[in-house]
Amino acid sequence: MEVALGRAGPDGLVRPDREEASRRVPQPLATLVAAMERTLATLAGEEGGRNELHALRNILSDLCVLTEETPPIRRAVDRLVAAGDRLGEAVVAPRGYERRWRSPRLGKARQALAALERALAGARPSRIAVRLDRDW
Repeated sequence: MEVALGRAGPDGLVRPDREEASRRVPQPLATLVAAMERTLATLAGEEGGRNELHALRNILSDLCVLTEETPPIRRAVDRLVAAGDRLGEAVVAPRGYERRWRSPRLGKARQALAALERALAGARPSRIAVRLDRDW
């Protein structure tokens, strides 16, 4: 089963973008992408911290185990890891500095996540996912 991904509106509901409507992401990966979006939002918020940064990396690790590795997916994952690390630096920065750093870094992390979504369109399961008989 596949699902078209979109952007969350102000009310929190996800609406498919016209551009993204043509893209299809397998359901297990769509669930992981949604979890990463929530983790980024929490990381950038007042409650965010090291735990959310570790959660983001764990979710990315799960994603990498489930998908066949291709250069575009690898680049997109690397870009999201770097953006997440920069956002994490803003979270653990001394008080006073993190406010002006979080917003632009969250924007970059969301752009990196959107690039990963596009790279995952039509992704094939990894051998591990096939062997584990993961629902694709």
